[in-house]
Amino acid sequence: MPSYEYHALDKSGKKQRGFIDADSERQARQNLRDQQLLPNRLVEVKETNSKKRTLFAGKVSIQHLSLFTQQLAALVQSGVAIEDALQATSEQSTHKHLKAALQGVKSKVREGHTIAEGMADYQNIFPPIYRELIRAGEKSGELTQVLLQLADYTERNQRLRNNVMQASIYPIVLTSVAITIISLLMAYVVPKVVEQFDHVGQQLPLLTRVMISVSDFVVNHGAWLIAGLIGTIVVCSYFYNKQHIKLRVHKVFLKTPFIKKVVINLETARLLNTLNIMLHSGVPLLDALYTSQQTSGNLHFKSKLQTIAEKVREGGSLNKAMSTADLFPPISIFMVANGELSGELATALKKSAEQQEHQLNSIISIVTKLIEPVLIIVFGLIVLAIVLAILLPIMQLNDLTQF
Repeated sequence: MPSYEYHALDKSGKKQRGFIDADSERQARQNLRDQQLLPNRLVEVKETNSKKRTLFAGKVSIQHLSLFTQQLAALVQSGVAIEDALQATSEQSTHKHLKAALQGVKSKVREGHTIAEGMADYQNIFPPIYRELIRAGEKSGELTQVLLQLADYTERNQRLRNNVMQASIYPIVLTSVAITIISLLMAYVVPKVVEQFDHVGQQLPLLTRVMISVSDFVVNHGAWLIAGLIGTIVVCSYFYNKQHIKLRVHKVFLKTPFIKKVVINLETARLLNTLNIMLHSGVPLLDALYTSQQTSGNLHFKSKLQTIAEKVREGGSLNKAMSTADLFPPISIFMVANGELSGELATALKKSAEQQEHQLNSIISIVTKLIEPVLIIVFGLIVLAIVLAILLPIMQLNDLTQF
């Protein structure tokens, strides 16, 4: 069935763009009208350019993917046909790329393809683990159960990521606001106040002189300082995107005392949670290990997962392969070993993932509570220094007038 790239307007007059499959251009226009879209441009996509669909699809945040999965699971569990469920979730979605992808998946399903095959055309939207679980659910005939597990999985991943993001955003925002206020004080307030003491003819206190020097530097070279900071961030981002440099940085993360604990807890919880849901969905352990590598955000950790998968492929047990990686917490290795002995590996993985998530949340909670008073004390001392730099000349002037 031909595929068409469309440009259309929705009911509110907003421009929409995406792909739709239809037997003819006329049917494509009618399908768009059924979706309450008014097409103004329709171009057939040739098969030789089929990769364009994947590139155009863009990425979808885990929040949108989690919401879609929950909605699809609820509809399928209620007995709604999969085509109708895809249509309903497409209409409900507010993300244009996800909306277009769901229409494409629905067209594939209508042609007789599986949902996983339809999602394979939109690899930027549906990650490998997502497609693999859908494929396993379709093969086993337990698609509804897999969707429910997948909805819970994406929700937990979203919650875990949000906790980490909130813990990192809060100090960044607080620091940025404090630095901005202090910079304004140094650039505009301190010079206006201190210049009142130029006629005294006495040497100003050391703290005041230091503060004046800093203020002069901010006023005269502030623009260059900001430009240099932005340039440094751009250069660092450019080099960080290179795989060999990113790998070295990630190795450093896993050697830095506090960061190492946070990264290992995060990656371990994510891996064990992924293995748990894939095994529960009927995916073989080896396939689950290879697919789970895609969920890791640390390249060094990902390379260790590759080694673990190879050891399991050679006939080794999962817990022994994990112990040789020298990254996983002993409690996780023990629980996995116990699960392999009892034949309840998936359950053991789930309990271990929950334990790691709980520990990570505890660390984040403690760090967040500690960062606030520390930052308040640090910036409070800086403001106190500015105030003293202003008050000391006044006190010195009062002492002189008494004689």
